[in-house]
Amino acid sequence: MFDRLKQLEVLRKSFETQGWALAHQMFPAEVAAAMLFQFQRGLGNTPETYTGIWGKGPFTREFCFESYAYHYPFHAGLLWSLTPYMQALTGKELLPTTSYFRVYRKGDHCALHVDRAAAEYAISLTLGYSDDISWPLWVSKDAVREDARMKEGGLLPDGTAMSMLRIPMQPGDAVIYDGVNRLHGRHDPNPNEWSAHLFYDFVDRNGPYADQAFDRRDEFVQPSAFHFPAPGAPTTPRKKVRRHTR
Repeated sequence: MFDRLKQLEVLRKSFETQGWALAHQMFPAEVAAAMLFQFQRGLGNTPETYTGIWGKGPFTREFCFESYAYHYPFHAGLLWSLTPYMQALTGKELLPTTSYFRVYRKGDHCALHVDRAAAEYAISLTLGYSDDISWPLWVSKDAVREDARMKEGGLLPDGTAMSMLRIPMQPGDAVIYDGVNRLHGRHDPNPNEWSAHLFYDFVDRNGPYADQAFDRRDEFVQPSAFHFPAPGAPTTPRKKVRRHTR
């Protein structure tokens, strides 16, 4: 029987000793598929209908489908709900920063890079492959040297050489890594017609990047208030909602 608590213990040791850890089936494959379908249903699946970001970022060679967490409530909810898991895995008092969803096309790459401060603790989750062909994530064995820090956009200067690991991943698998100090990306061309991935980022509440929490979007951390009718006032449901789907 799969033991999630035992997996967390192994992952924490792996992360502490090597700066990354592979979480097999962080999400069951069925849940990963349901998450991916929700992105497709909520945002679209063609350049003409897509309501997220259709464009080319700094790390891809081709146009791709993207979503930024704070543009899509479902996406932000996934990020926030993973906070306890990452706290348990790292042993740190973390806060969420941001997340991106991305669908790559066949032959594309994700350039090797390190992330901005908001990705002090990062997750790369594979949601699905069109052709069921694993597309490995590359992670550096060692931390990036201070004298080889990023140019604008997070890309390493030309000529920087590091020993890399290629980590095969299936839908539902995730790699947890030090996004600020570990070089990472997908240097092999994508062998699938498309592949879909989620990237989640967190910072240590007590660390040097704490100001990056919630991607510095204070409007999402506000007090809430609910207002009920006065006692004895008539109440009529505005809309009848079924409580069960069947």
